Amino acid sequence: MIENINNNIEKLSFTIETPKEGDEVGIGQAHKQAWSETYMNPKDGITEEVINDLIGHVAEEEGNDYRKNIFNEASVAPEKILYRVIKNNNGKIVGFMHCTKEEEYNELGGLYLLDEAKGAGLGGRLMEEFLAWADKGRPCQLEVFASNENAIGFYTKYGFKKTDKPAEHWKGKLDLIVMVRPVESID
Repeated sequence: MIENINNNIEKLSFTIETPKEGDEVGIGQAHKQAWSETYMNPKDGITEEVINDLIGHVAEEEGNDYRKNIFNEASVAPEKILYRVIKNNNGKIVGFMHCTKEEEYNELGGLYLLDEAKGAGLGGRLMEEFLAWADKGRPCQLEVFASNENAIGFYTKYGFKKTDKPAEHWKGKLDLIVMVRPVESID
């Protein structure tokens, strides 16, 4: 019995780190898998085929090359770009976060977790790192799909609020909304 408990604990160990060369492939795979786990809903027309059409490129050479360039930019200017990956104890990428400091705001460009990494406090740890890194004199901004109620609730917990900006019907499939964390909310 103790062996099973230890095996379960071992299965739940994760590390958060700066991505390195070679991680771009795993991030692309995790990105696509996270989309499938989060948004696939054949009843609403969001099938695996639709997901491949919408974001399949993220797990291909084009996406890998893009991420390699971002990794390089982040290593040269870590004050402008923050990128983190989450790996399980087998080294598989099970989540990632990409952030930038834009002229007008701090952007949380993406925070994705696979189902196997949810519920372990990893999203909160990434969000806390983003907020600590963010320029305190600018608001924080992100885009999230209106159907992703779990993410909206998570972001709300960290002081983000939906804006009055109308939802964008992204690629004709999903409504994308903007959320902002005002400057006065930044610690």
